[in-house]
Amino acid sequence: VGDLSQWQTDPLQPVFQDGMLYGLGSTDMKGAVAAMVYATAALQQCATSLTGDVLLVVNADEERSMKFGSEFLVTEYGIQADVALLGEPSGIDGPEFEFLHLLSRGISCFKIRVFGTQMHSSLTDRLSAVNANVKLAEVLTRMARELQLTFAPHPLCSAPTINLAVKIDGGVGYGVCPGVAEFQADIRTLPGMTRHQLQADVERVLDSIRQDNPTLRVELEFEQPPLDWIPPTEVLADHPLVPALLTASQQVLGFRPKLSAFPGGSDAAKFQALGGIPTIPSFGPGWLKLAHGPNECVGVEAIVQAAKIYALAARSYLS
Repeated sequence: VGDLSQWQTDPLQPVFQDGMLYGLGSTDMKGAVAAMVYATAALQQCATSLTGDVLLVVNADEERSMKFGSEFLVTEYGIQADVALLGEPSGIDGPEFEFLHLLSRGISCFKIRVFGTQMHSSLTDRLSAVNANVKLAEVLTRMARELQLTFAPHPLCSAPTINLAVKIDGGVGYGVCPGVAEFQADIRTLPGMTRHQLQADVERVLDSIRQDNPTLRVELEFEQPPLDWIPPTEVLADHPLVPALLTASQQVLGFRPKLSAFPGGSDAAKFQALGGIPTIPSFGPGWLKLAHGPNECVGVEAIVQAAKIYALAARSYLS
């Protein structure tokens, strides 16, 4: 929920207001789950026979490791499919169905740790001391200026995203010179990037910092799997489900969403990269920019439209 005072409604209760449904997870992605439930029900009641099966998959644990959700389904459970569609919100700055995302960027998470001299703060003017927090600030600003990643631009997404210092920890409190400080970072990766090359890019900057300050102790530590490297995935535009979704969108919305890349990671990392199921990572009601923030909401009509699009596209694909 975060800062409850920033919410205009109870985040744990669905509230309908001005054509919107407010509540935690409404856009990311309970609205799409509701649409998929109604879409599969409509397909089951439809008189037209389908030349295949439709699986409604509602799994948990997508936001962190995916171990107990999509990873479990493709490994221990053994789920199989010809294609998968995720209902992540596909609007960013425009309408709710602004994009049909075919690429899901990966993510790599790591920590940068700086060591200082933990001692009584009253003696730092008399004895040699290194303030780990101050040195961490210097390392952070250097990395923000100098970190250059090795990648090839993708037609749907021009560059990875560098997020340094998504969390900072350091020091003990008053009276203590900080002995250790660290910040966490996440990199949103593109197809073709590798963990090995990313590590080399980060270490190159750290080596430059060490050369300028030989006494500085700074180290890189990647998170434990899978957060150290969740790979990017992609479905090509000529996959049969893509035109089926675009045609259904034209019927329901009156326009065809633009093909693009989903900025974040998704369960496609497990369904496709691990399970071999081509997975469209994001096409659903809502706006990604509202996810993980106060006053999250989704358009009520967009949920209905999503249900129609899902059902029409599945029927077309399985015709």
